[in-house]
Amino acid sequence: MSSRRPFPNRVMIAVGIVAASILLLYLFVVLSRVLLIVFAGVLVAVGLGGGADILQRRTPLERPGALAVVITTAIFVPFILSGMVGPPLTGQINDLIVQLPEAVARFRERIANLDWTQRLLADPNALRDLMPSPKEVMGGVTSAFSRTLGVVANVFVIVFIGIYGAAAPSSYVSGIVHLTPKRHRERAHEVINALAHALRWWLVGRLTMMSVVGALTMLGLWIAGVPTPLALGLLAALLSFVPYVGPILSFIPAVLVALMVSLTKVFYVVLVFGAVQTLESYVITPLVQQRAVSMPPVILITAQIAMGVLAGAAGVLLAAPLAIVVIVLLQMLYVEDVLGDSVRILGQ
Repeated sequence: MSSRRPFPNRVMIAVGIVAASILLLYLFVVLSRVLLIVFAGVLVAVGLGGGADILQRRTPLERPGALAVVITTAIFVPFILSGMVGPPLTGQINDLIVQLPEAVARFRERIANLDWTQRLLADPNALRDLMPSPKEVMGGVTSAFSRTLGVVANVFVIVFIGIYGAAAPSSYVSGIVHLTPKRHRERAHEVINALAHALRWWLVGRLTMMSVVGALTMLGLWIAGVPTPLALGLLAALLSFVPYVGPILSFIPAVLVALMVSLTKVFYVVLVFGAVQTLESYVITPLVQQRAVSMPPVILITAQIAMGVLAGAAGVLLAAPLAIVVIVLLQMLYVEDVLGDSVRILGQ
């Protein structure tokens, strides 16, 4: 006797899966901001928990003590580093804040001297359309202030979720596992452990890349004599958390600052960023990816575009770890469990 389900049952199951997928997508779009904040908190918990696990295995510390050491280290190491390079870095950050508007104004002035821009600006209506009204300017200032407060509140919530999630991960994992049928709970544990392992090693790889990119960018700009190399290197390090998009965003302020000095400095900036990206792509990344998690560029860029459309800048920021979660789930729950094929799980 065949064990296959009757055709109507299979149709109903397929319809149910499609309906559930559409419902989940709708809920994600509506609640995307909240879900991304929670996911960012989970990512922080994975990182802090990984450090605490290492300390627990190598020292006699219990979980609370190990986590306290990790959190203290995460807080005080930046302070120690800022104490070493603090005054020059603070001064250069202030200089960068002052110089960027000037650089943008100078860039606009150079653009305005071109023939086609002069013909455009000769039309008073075009000039009026290009210049924002005072109401629009005040609205932009108010919006920026509100966004800043929102970012601070979100960071607080993310850190709060991360610390509590890292303090007692087993209780949260057990709660999720108990939502599955008994016969699948062991597999659910395996999937959650694989997700945590992949995300942890992705974080290790990203933090390593950020440190190397920031140091090389700072050193290259300092050698080239570009103003504020420490601040620009720090900006490059922070933005390199987002693959592909971050380096482009960090390149623009460096070019604008160099443009205030000379076109030769702009050439040096292009040379430094090109060299750093070449080293990252062909030397640093292969070395880091021998142990850390890596993804094909097409998948990562597609995920960034999709998440940018669905959730804006926050979606782009978290597109890579979200893609890792989706890939691991597909590998374990579909390729292994449904298709019965063996596959190397991402990060293992």
